[in-house]
Amino acid sequence: MKNKAILISTFCLLFFYCQEKTKSHKKKVINIITDKSNSQPDKERAIQERDTITIEYLNKYNPYDYETKLSNGYSIEFKYFQKDKNSPTEMCLNLKKGDKTIDTLNIMGYGAPHKNLGYIGADYNKYFAFVNSFGSGNPHDFKLIEKQSGKIIKSGFIVDSFKNPELLLYAKGYDSLMLYDLEKKKDNLIENLNQSKVIDCMVSELNQVVKIKKATQKYVFIEIENHENKVVSKKYYR
Repeated sequence: MKNKAILISTFCLLFFYCQEKTKSHKKKVINIITDKSNSQPDKERAIQERDTITIEYLNKYNPYDYETKLSNGYSIEFKYFQKDKNSPTEMCLNLKKGDKTIDTLNIMGYGAPHKNLGYIGADYNKYFAFVNSFGSGNPHDFKLIEKQSGKIIKSGFIVDSFKNPELLLYAKGYDSLMLYDLEKKKDNLIENLNQSKVIDCMVSELNQVVKIKKATQKYVFIEIENHENKVVSKKYYR
């Protein structure tokens, strides 16, 4: 009787062991199949994405966010394009006058934010400020560009602009606040940011707290707000 009980116990243990092995094997097979289906090559996935996200789709659902018109017949042209049918979709901004393309200002992959690609930061008679923004914690890069030629005249971090007279306030690197007079083609140092007694903010915050209020033939008047929300008005030579 005792031997019979031992045999029954042994049989039960073998049965449950075989059942668990079968379950484990099935689970491994399922995992292998799942892994294979999820390990689609990057190239194949890229082709599927390219076929799904068409230029027509992007034009309809992701149009350019910013103004494209410049004064005196100039404009910024935004477009999505592919170099050939196997190339990734990209986007670009071109400087144009009428149908004539003067220069390509920037090219990026279509997934980048439009503010990264660029936009018009200030429009003057013969020039414009082309700006790239890369997040609120960073200063906004700019290039002052001559419309007729596409030539870059100045670059730095844009702070403020003034149209009459034509003035551009910008940071040259992280230590100099500059005023460029477009009419006189003259650069003036406004403040040494490392030694300034009135500006106490980071370069990325300058465009929020430093503003050109008015200008005369000889002077420019600038308002500066500090961290205590006190506004100081200062006069500088143009």
